[in-house]
Amino acid sequence: MKWPEPLLIIILLPLYFLSCDSKPYPQVLQLADSLANTCPDSAIVLLEQFKDSASQESKEAQMYYQLLTIKARDKAYITHTSDSLILEVLHYYEKRKDKKHLPETYYYAGRIYRDLGDARQALEYFFKAIDASNACMNYRLTSRIYSQIGTLYLYQEVYDKAHDVFVKAYQYDILAKDSISITYSLRDISRTFSTLNKVDSAIYYYEKADKLADKIKNINLKRIVNSELSEYYTKLGMYQKAYQSMQIAFEQINTINLAPRYCTAARYYYHTNQLDSATYYYTQLSLMNRYSYKAEGYQGLGYIARLKGEYKKALEYLDKDLAYTDSARNIIQTETVRKINSLYNYQLKEKENNRLKDMANNQKIWNIIFISFLISLILIFAVYWQYHKRKKQEELAQQRRIKRMQEEQYNQSLACIEENRRQIKKTGTIATECRKHKKFIKSRFTQSPEKAH
Repeated sequence: MKWPEPLLIIILLPLYFLSCDSKPYPQVLQLADSLANTCPDSAIVLLEQFKDSASQESKEAQMYYQLLTIKARDKAYITHTSDSLILEVLHYYEKRKDKKHLPETYYYAGRIYRDLGDARQALEYFFKAIDASNACMNYRLTSRIYSQIGTLYLYQEVYDKAHDVFVKAYQYDILAKDSISITYSLRDISRTFSTLNKVDSAIYYYEKADKLADKIKNINLKRIVNSELSEYYTKLGMYQKAYQSMQIAFEQINTINLAPRYCTAARYYYHTNQLDSATYYYTQLSLMNRYSYKAEGYQGLGYIARLKGEYKKALEYLDKDLAYTDSARNIIQTETVRKINSLYNYQLKEKENNRLKDMANNQKIWNIIFISFLISLILIFAVYWQYHKRKKQEELAQQRRIKRMQEEQYNQSLACIEENRRQIKKTGTIATECRKHKKFIKSRFTQSPEKAH
């Protein structure tokens, strides 16, 4: 749906003025974010109207504006031609470690590098988006990321990995309860089974996707599924079912996927011997811009002319078929080389990542060993220190006991000496008294005879 610009401005301009004081994100940007998912063309118009005003906003609002611009253009299927804008946004959110916007920024970085033909870089950013989304789980975004990874794996012809990744996308679609995305994931799983030549599984998931599209009454989605299913049935020679699916796919012509539908119709009518209808669709293919479609168109016209006995026409058609086939082959060879280089670079990157992981694991083991050793040393030191401390305390206690004993012995010695002195002094006094008494007696004894005469 594309809104007329004057009407869009009349509706949104009051919202813009009301939101000028809303920081950091003006309401007009929040509205553009909502429109990007449902009406990306209108979101682009709105963002273009806000471009001059965005430069006056905060840095955070400016980065959000740029992210929304990338998002709206991506949703509108406008091919990205440069990575300069996304890198600026990416560096800003990485520096801030913004858990809210970083997963989506990584996702659109992957989308941009996919458009630029750098599958390895695209995968790297998609994986970063997965890691970043773990902090702030957004089931719908995570599903889209896995879906993009699976598509790149198909492009790289890594079919087993593609299947596993599409299954993860399907699981997140279920968690998000998003029936439309579930239908697309079922279709993608069918594609991987078809590339792996697992016919029964491919048909099972295609039909399951068709039933779900029918259940949710999404006619456009049902046509998309049946367009691929009719092509697959035609390749398998299941023409009756191919016709039934083709009728659904052709209920409304979509110019975006017109060529593949013409291919399916042309092959179906050719193999069911309806040559007039086959001629019409092969002629339409010959008018396409893509060389591979032109080649197929002229090849089919050549076969039909030969069946009708128009050999001159058949040769002319086959000459054109060869010319366009050569041109298409050159493009395919160039693309193949690019894919091989991209795959080789991706494998080198994977190898380097594995090497770094091994180094990280080894480093982790050594870190654990070192930490364990360090803890052991600390424990040993703590035990030794406690033992040494306790031993020192015991020695000090022993020294205090010895000192106390010495003091007691000393005190006892002083008391003994004093007692001895006292006893000696007492003994000396007694001896003196005895001498005096003896002297007295002696003097009395000496004087007695004189008095007698």
